Amino acid sequence: MIIIGEKINGAIPSTAKAIAAKDAEFIKNLAIKQAEAGADYIDVCASVDDDIELETMKWLIDIVQDATDVPIAVDSPNVYTCIESMKYCNKPGLFNSVSLEGDKVDAAFKVIADTKWECVALLNSDKGIPKTAKDRLDVFTDLMA
Repeated sequence: MIIIGEKINGAIPSTAKAIAAKDAEFIKNLAIKQAEAGADYIDVCASVDDDIELETMKWLIDIVQDATDVPIAVDSPNVYTCIESMKYCNKPGLFNSVSLEGDKVDAAFKVIADTKWECVALLNSDKGIPKTAKDRLDVFTDLMA
């Protein structure tokens, strides 16, 4: 089992407040607590406006890497933010995530191919989240192809 610490996410109200206030100590403590709890990856998701997302991701990644050696999971609904955020990571981590929505899988796989980066596959497509297990497996098959 892989454990992903998901607390550094601007969609969480207390974390959003810390991100807005640039409270590095709050973010650092979240990273340390998740590392101490056994997280294999520390997920970093800014959940801020697009115009400041990449800069915020860099700030968050720098704090997490100063606090712990646990690899980063770069996380954004914007595949290109994830791709750019990988450059700020000191070592390979987890790309969160790829799906069959738009060009996400093509853009992501092109960058993580032949690297030690891992990825999360979301089993959805431009049609949304599949309603049946069979449809999800069909999406999985298409992703793996």
